[in-house]
Amino acid sequence: MSFKTHRNYWWLNVNPKIGSLDSMRFNQAQLFASHNEFGNKRRIYKNFGSVQKGDLMIGYESTPIKQIKAILEITEPLHFDPQFGETIGFTIKDKIPQPIEWAELKQIHFFKDSEILKNNQGSLFKLTEDEFEAIQAMIDLQKESSHRENIVIPYEKNDALTDLFLNDDKFDDIIDTLRYKKNIILQGPPGVGKTFLAKKLAYTLIGTQDDSRLKMVQFHQSYSYEDFIQGLRPDGDGGFKLKNGIFYEFCRLAQRNAGIDHFFIIDEINRGNLSRIFGELLLLIESDKRGRANEIPLTYGDKDSEAFSVPENLHIIGTMNTADRSLAIIDYALRRRFAFITLEPLFNSKFKNYLNSQGLDNAFIDRIIEKLTALNQIISQDRNLQKSFQIGHSYFTNFPMGENPQKWYKRIIQLEIAPLLEEYWFDQHEKAEEAINDLLAIA
Repeated sequence: MSFKTHRNYWWLNVNPKIGSLDSMRFNQAQLFASHNEFGNKRRIYKNFGSVQKGDLMIGYESTPIKQIKAILEITEPLHFDPQFGETIGFTIKDKIPQPIEWAELKQIHFFKDSEILKNNQGSLFKLTEDEFEAIQAMIDLQKESSHRENIVIPYEKNDALTDLFLNDDKFDDIIDTLRYKKNIILQGPPGVGKTFLAKKLAYTLIGTQDDSRLKMVQFHQSYSYEDFIQGLRPDGDGGFKLKNGIFYEFCRLAQRNAGIDHFFIIDEINRGNLSRIFGELLLLIESDKRGRANEIPLTYGDKDSEAFSVPENLHIIGTMNTADRSLAIIDYALRRRFAFITLEPLFNSKFKNYLNSQGLDNAFIDRIIEKLTALNQIISQDRNLQKSFQIGHSYFTNFPMGENPQKWYKRIIQLEIAPLLEEYWFDQHEKAEEAINDLLAIA
């Protein structure tokens, strides 16, 4: 059994007088010979022998075109072809909508010491991961610009607060904490809008509803380091190759867009085995351990692998349901790296105004507030439950316009809240039944 421990990155010079990258089709097998038409080894011949299946290449058309036109993927390492001799095989992975000019490349910081800029005479050059990622960032920006509307609609604090029941000061405190700590966990009982708020925080700091700078996952008991950071996966040929996880890839995206805030949301963060999922990143996510100055090798890396760091412009927002008894307490090492912000049910004037705008009568809304406030007081005073098990306001924020309010309310109580209360008081059936009946007795 074989496995590949890391991916290499290359630069391929294609002579436009012999072949054009524009004419190549996606998934069409291509060959590139390691010897020229005179039978001589190409310059830096050793690079051909180092190419591995799965490596990525920058496809560049040389003079007189002098443009990067495609991202290529190696399909076959150096092998003998009966017609062309020693060759490597590749396919087109991605074509660049607006080819990158040679002059633009010279402006990229990561290329100032590149072998390619010093001497571009040859065919196959080795790239560092930083160099490849810098080019990929330019391509990503092109694609983003081509799909984005000419007018970007701003998203500000007031836009977020329109849909939230928090007061201004609480929202500002959370924003400030997220800015300085970089990692926060929104914790609270079910139905207080933790995930909803997480997205609103991200959009507010981004300044617009740009989902390309936001990524969300949900942890569970089977979630692993290999899913999150990096791990070996079957390559389809009986071996294994190294595959980057979702957080690793998002960190690279944030690095390519330095200076622009990115947000990674982890829903139900306490459902996963956090020490196992984060691994050595437990150190790197600290606010003062960010950036390339603190990069370290990863678990699956070898001596040739690029070291890794969490960029300074990436923020982590976790959500945690405090009423889930099946979950272990978060260990102190991880707690020190996050700021914990507690959210509570908000059956307040903002809640009332919101339901009123949905078509509900004020008197009926007052009864909902009265019933849920009384229930939450009972839950808070129960020594086995307390505040972490209260019922949140989000259960009542999706009123279908035109529906009978009583029918809508009773459906929520019977199908969503009653089963929860029966779980809370599983050994006190009468107490649960009394609470449910009181909720249903609404005039």
